[in-house]
Amino acid sequence: MTERCQAIVLCLVGVAKAHKKKYCWPSQKRIQELVERYEKLGFSIRTLNRDLRWLEDNGYISRLRRIRVGDDGKPVFKSTLYKFKGKLFNYLYCLGNGIKSLFSFFRVPFWAKNQLTQEQVSSPKPAPGVEYLLIEERDGTVSRYDPGTGEYLR
Repeated sequence: MTERCQAIVLCLVGVAKAHKKKYCWPSQKRIQELVERYEKLGFSIRTLNRDLRWLEDNGYISRLRRIRVGDDGKPVFKSTLYKFKGKLFNYLYCLGNGIKSLFSFFRVPFWAKNQLTQEQVSSPKPAPGVEYLLIEERDGTVSRYDPGTGEYLR
C-alpha cells in the first residue's frame, strides 16, 4: 500500500471513529483537506479517485455512491459511503503491531504506567501515599524502589 493510500485510509478510519461508526461518508474535498492537514500530503481529486479505486479493487474498502431524486425529478449526487472490509482491519492491526514492536525494547517501569499530575511530576517528593514503587524488570523479576532514599531494594 502506498503512502498516499495509507494516509487516505487513516483519514477515513479517523472520520468513522470520530462518529463511532464502522463506515463514513466524507466528501472528496473533505478527504483531501484532512489528508493535507494531518498527513502533509497534497494531491488532486483525480489522484484521490485513483487511490480510492485501488483500495476498492484490492479489497480494503467498498464504496457506495449515494444518489437521491431531487424536487425536479433529476438525480442529486451525495457524498460516497465508504465501508471498511476485514482486510483493512487486518492491515491496520499489523501496522500497529509493527510500530509497537519497534518500541518494545524500551522497558517501561510499572510505576510509569500511572499518570501523575503536573504538580506531582515537578515535586521532588514522591506522590502521597507511596512508600515503595514496584518496578517490573524485562526478565519478569520485580524490584522495589524507595523514592525517599532513591535506593533499589531487592
